Amino acid sequence: MADITISDNLVGRIEDRIKHTEFSSVDEYIGFVLSEAVTRVERGSEKETDSTQSREDVQSRLQSLGYLEE
Repeated sequence: MADITISDNLVGRIEDRIKHTEFSSVDEYIGFVLSEAVTRVERGSEKETDSTQSREDVQSRLQSLGYLEE
């Protein structure tokens, strides 16, 4: 397991969100969301030949989920 740092604001947003889900913790939710994001990127990258574009897609997706700052 690895430690990551996310903003307090994002943690608060996730805490609000998991109240309406079956997730029992912020860690569990983040693990699920990141796993889903990586799986989607991996599926998409199988079709792409340009690894730079694939990396940009990953960064863009993680930014849209609030895990990377713009």
